[in-house]
Amino acid sequence: MNIYHKKEKTAALLLCIAHAAAAVAGFGPDSIPEAVELQEVVIGKARPGTVLSRFSANKTELVTTTGMAKMACCNLSESFENSATVTVGFTDAVSGTRQVQLLGLSGIYSQLLAENVPNMRGLFATFGWSYIPGSWLESIQVSKGASSVVNGYESVAGQINMEFKKPNYTEPLFINAYGDRLGRYEANITSAIPVAKDLWTGLLLHSSADTGAHDYNGDTFSDMPESRFVNLYNRWFYLSESGIQSRTGIRFLYDDREGGQHESHFDENDPLHDNHYRTHINNRGFSVENKTGVTVGDREGQSLGIISSFSTSEVNLDYGKKSYRGAQNSFYGNALFTSRFGDSHRYTAGASFVYDNYKTAYRDDLSFNLTPRTALNRTEVVPGIFAEYTFSADNRLDIILGLREDYNSRYGWLFTPRANLRYSVLEELVLRASAGKGYRSPSVVADNTGLMATSRNFHLDAVNRLDIESAWNYGGNISVYIPVWNGQTLTVSADYFHTQFRNQAVIDMERDRNSVYFYSHEGTSSTDVWQVDVSLAPFRGFDIFAAFRYNDTKITYSDNGRQYVMEKPLISRYRGLVNLAYATGLRKWVFDFTAQINGPSRIPGLNGYSSQIRHSDPFPVYFAQVTKNTKRFDIYLGSENIFDFKQKNPILNADNPFGRDFDSSLVWGPVVGRKIYAGIRWRMGKLP
Repeated sequence: MNIYHKKEKTAALLLCIAHAAAAVAGFGPDSIPEAVELQEVVIGKARPGTVLSRFSANKTELVTTTGMAKMACCNLSESFENSATVTVGFTDAVSGTRQVQLLGLSGIYSQLLAENVPNMRGLFATFGWSYIPGSWLESIQVSKGASSVVNGYESVAGQINMEFKKPNYTEPLFINAYGDRLGRYEANITSAIPVAKDLWTGLLLHSSADTGAHDYNGDTFSDMPESRFVNLYNRWFYLSESGIQSRTGIRFLYDDREGGQHESHFDENDPLHDNHYRTHINNRGFSVENKTGVTVGDREGQSLGIISSFSTSEVNLDYGKKSYRGAQNSFYGNALFTSRFGDSHRYTAGASFVYDNYKTAYRDDLSFNLTPRTALNRTEVVPGIFAEYTFSADNRLDIILGLREDYNSRYGWLFTPRANLRYSVLEELVLRASAGKGYRSPSVVADNTGLMATSRNFHLDAVNRLDIESAWNYGGNISVYIPVWNGQTLTVSADYFHTQFRNQAVIDMERDRNSVYFYSHEGTSSTDVWQVDVSLAPFRGFDIFAAFRYNDTKITYSDNGRQYVMEKPLISRYRGLVNLAYATGLRKWVFDFTAQINGPSRIPGLNGYSSQIRHSDPFPVYFAQVTKNTKRFDIYLGSENIFDFKQKNPILNADNPFGRDFDSSLVWGPVVGRKIYAGIRWRMGKLP
């Protein structure tokens, strides 16, 4: 156990700042570190990899630094292999783009937050999960179902909030270097220095490259594209003893990937060499944000916060003879006032403003599709107001009621009610319930870039007339904490969530095997998700985590007035997971092993709605890692997909990629085989 003694004045300041920051950013009291005390700051033993928040009103799972270190965790999308809640897969078999799923829905329906500021929206909604380096993060908070209205109306399935390393409380220099047998190399650097008495700055740098393009399954296509990626984030923290705090960040990213048919299969002197199927992705992003909060008046916990963020994103996608170009400029502003009356009542009220401008175009030069350059432009201006009330009583009862009213210049008035309840029947038994509504503006091509890696014709006539997506989400959770032996606790958590769409942008690739139709939902689409988690530390240093999730996801297709309710394709019906972790004394050696079982997914029909129903086979995936820790260095060695399971023939008609039946989007399992990797983490300097 490491203990860092602080002067009483400094500790009191940290506690004040923690409460002010939590209020301004929209956190609940459970997000304030319990280790902060008036006399000293205590950092205790390492927490388990995944922690169920015991005192949050909604079902929240915290992925800690311990959890992210269980695997290489090159980026956010790869941080959930130890989670049954979030599923990670690929959008297609050629671009290397990863996607996540929460509550049986694509990741585009989960609101991604960076320290409670909406992040990676719009054109980056699919790619953004791969754009956050894991080494930059302190923790990840996964909240299922209805969430706070303070952050907007866009959450349908839940929220995933990222906490980055803070320049006022992190190592002066941290370096993480990584490499694997497939030719991926990566370097992460985070640094922090005090600039003045109340001012700190931090620099977070990520650079990676995939250099080992290969085709292990012999279908002429590279299993993963060659890539070059750079991400730079500069943070400035001003924390005054007067109660004023300001956080400013500037971020830039550049992503370039080239894939498609592997050069080794073709003669460069072949006059038709340039006609081989190639993919090229070039994305760029820039953003600047500021969060400023100040304590107001003498009342404890009363504060005023102003959040602002500007971002510009550019995507350039080429898949064979299809191309998509897009530019997005966005502004997000939020002003909120937090106060309380009495010991049990707290409220937050404020106003927000969102501006999004999209200029995009899609083109398909396949001769038999004849899709000309199609502009898909739109502008949304969304002012809104919100209020949220929290009632807390003796750590036993928490009720959060929130309301929003927004006016979207494109879709009109949007009313968003949400409610969360936590009741501790006993100290060992906690009940939760939630209900709420969420909305999302569809960007159907950007949301489904994997479908560009097909020969299908996109029917875009109705895209500019699509309505905003809206859905209700209802859920409940039971958590039981059972004392066992030696002061240990067996934690059992069971939950159920139901999402009911009132309107959904349907991506219909089953009406015709050579087409994709986009239209607004005209029937019943829903998801029902059941999950059970069990965690236990049977003896010192040994942690067991097991989970099982079952999905029942339905989608409604429509054609000429007739409706067809079907199981949504490419959604795994169930997932089971077991993680075993053992650490020797002082965590000098750490051993991790994870086993997954992934259930069958319905494969989209290729002969219309009456196609014979086909499912993929269940498949297991195994992971292992061993880490040697010292005071300054961590050296780790591991393997993903240990037994080299791969989906057979993930690309249909691979020998004729410009033919009518080419399709690489029907991905339900791993497309890359065994990965063996190694890396080092190096810490320099002392914590402030």
